[in-house]
Amino acid sequence: MGFALKFTEQAAAALDAFDSALITKTVEENSWFIPEFVRHRLCTLRESLDKEKHLMDGLMDLKIQKNAPRLLSIVAAGNIPLVCWHDFVCALAYAASHPEEVVLEVKLSSKDRVLLPSIVDRMLTQKDSCLAGVKVRFVEKVDPHTQAILFTGGTQAEWFYRRQFPATPMLLRTSRSSLAMLEGNETGFQIDGLVRDCFLYFGLGCRNVTLLLVPRSYDFSEFIDRAGYVFGSLLQAHQGYRNAFRHARACLLMSGSVDVSPVPAFFVLKESELLKPPMAVLHYQYYEDRAGAVRFMEQNKDFIQCVAGTPCTPFGQTQFPSFTDFADGLNTLEWLQRLSS
Repeated sequence: MGFALKFTEQAAAALDAFDSALITKTVEENSWFIPEFVRHRLCTLRESLDKEKHLMDGLMDLKIQKNAPRLLSIVAAGNIPLVCWHDFVCALAYAASHPEEVVLEVKLSSKDRVLLPSIVDRMLTQKDSCLAGVKVRFVEKVDPHTQAILFTGGTQAEWFYRRQFPATPMLLRTSRSSLAMLEGNETGFQIDGLVRDCFLYFGLGCRNVTLLLVPRSYDFSEFIDRAGYVFGSLLQAHQGYRNAFRHARACLLMSGSVDVSPVPAFFVLKESELLKPPMAVLHYQYYEDRAGAVRFMEQNKDFIQCVAGTPCTPFGQTQFPSFTDFADGLNTLEWLQRLSS
């Protein structure tokens, strides 16, 4: 059995082994990782391992030369649970393909320090572990002698690593957002999916929809109703989110502009073309025709992670990316392969 198939089996077993005590510990470390969202993320990753194991088997067989880097670092963000999972899997494929022993170090975000180490510990205890030949270590600081870095994070952190490691190969992915394009004839099922695209993980993920492109005649009533039904009680029960909403609503009222009616009970809808609204705020932008919407997306493509409501990403699927949906459109496996050239 090749590395990829062995990995998918053992990682799936490790994900299945998560219990309520570990999830509670995760929540204690980061109150934004509520149990419902942690379970959702674990289930999503588990399902993808089953669904895509043969795809991964074909993609993860890299041809790595003996002189390729042997110390590889991952700098992880912490906006959603296990956001560095894809980088970790790709780095393991690189290490497994390397003729020499590879050290893989992971600098976790302080917001997400429980989940990945727990998975690694469980995988290491399995019989014939696929991690047996890889040194995985979790660090507080990237080794100054690292030979390659997979980075995900904000622009300030990007600037820091560019400055600290000017000569080190780095795959840099900074914070993007996602949007949805609506035509006004969406079904209730599609609206429910869009609601999840917007509010899962409190909207903190780069694949969360933060901007709605809508025709000028669009009626928000059904979206507001469905959002309240699916997420209203869950989000309003969270003190941090509730405080963010109160602040956003106060700013809206002080500005004297209430853009839509009825006013949502737990989030603010605001007309703006900005892709990065504050928490508890969802932006929308009118388009006059489809060509105008497409033009807007093209002009902002470097800031957009994905577009919901398209054949590639139907409503409700932004948080279920395929293994080949590489962050920022940068193929991690190809980049790792080029380290060997």
